[in-house]
Amino acid sequence: MMLESEEQLLPERTKPRNVLLSLLFSLLFPGLGQVYNGQFKKGIIFFCLLLLIPVLFGLFRGTTVFYGFLGYLLNVFFIRIYIIIDGIVVAKRQKDYVLKSYNTWYYYVLIAIVMLVVFRFYNTTWILGTRSLKTSTVSNAPNFQVGDYLIADMHAYNNHEPDYGDMVVFSGPAGHLFNFRVVGMPNDRIEWIDNMISVNGKLITSTLTKPNVRGNTEVKEFEQELPNGYKHLIYKNKILIDSTNMNVESFVVPEQSYYLLGDNRDNSYDSRYIGFIKREDIKGRILYRFWTNTYKESLYKDFTK
Repeated sequence: MMLESEEQLLPERTKPRNVLLSLLFSLLFPGLGQVYNGQFKKGIIFFCLLLLIPVLFGLFRGTTVFYGFLGYLLNVFFIRIYIIIDGIVVAKRQKDYVLKSYNTWYYYVLIAIVMLVVFRFYNTTWILGTRSLKTSTVSNAPNFQVGDYLIADMHAYNNHEPDYGDMVVFSGPAGHLFNFRVVGMPNDRIEWIDNMISVNGKLITSTLTKPNVRGNTEVKEFEQELPNGYKHLIYKNKILIDSTNMNVESFVVPEQSYYLLGDNRDNSYDSRYIGFIKREDIKGRILYRFWTNTYKESLYKDFTK
């Protein structure tokens, strides 16, 4: 009778693993597929490994360079793929799987909730020190095009201050992030003369590179050199639309504030309209572009040179 009773209980204690369920768990909650397959420790290791990768890249400031960022993405991608494949392969082998105490729906839900909470408060941006931004306006053409994906160093100014030419990321209304170029530093005297900007009594040098660039508005392309020698491209409208800022009497940039301008000089809602940007509102610096929808240009471009 005892043997018969054990045989009756056996079907209730064994249950083959469902490959599709293991795939779904691994896809949505990395490591949960392994728990479902009876590999609790392996599931925890995989989950912790995904948390460890940003820490390692953050410690070495890996994503501040394009190939480091690419390496980070590939590491995360291949580990996620491996976790999914491992979950599928092991599930297929578990024909006579003996159920563990944690193989219940409420344990799966609890583990999934824990993972969601961890990911919710695990600030990858802060750990890596970088974040991606998408360009949505033409205010910084020709350097940034609509649809460009950029990487910003959010720890760039932890130990030093912004400099001329830096394309800084700052917090605007409602906490939205914007980016313009530093043209005026604290205590600089700024003046506009016939739509040419003067810093501390010296006109910023602008050299014409392309007479006509056609788009919605005809513009000319110039190479501008800032007081520290930093050179960058700007656009100016061939026919000026707003002449209110062509000539502005000299003014001084306040302490702990910066005068920021867009590279698309006559099509940018920058410090000429929104005023000075406080140092406390500057959050980071644009480093490079890693993707663009403009196929005439390379996907990657370094903006720190």
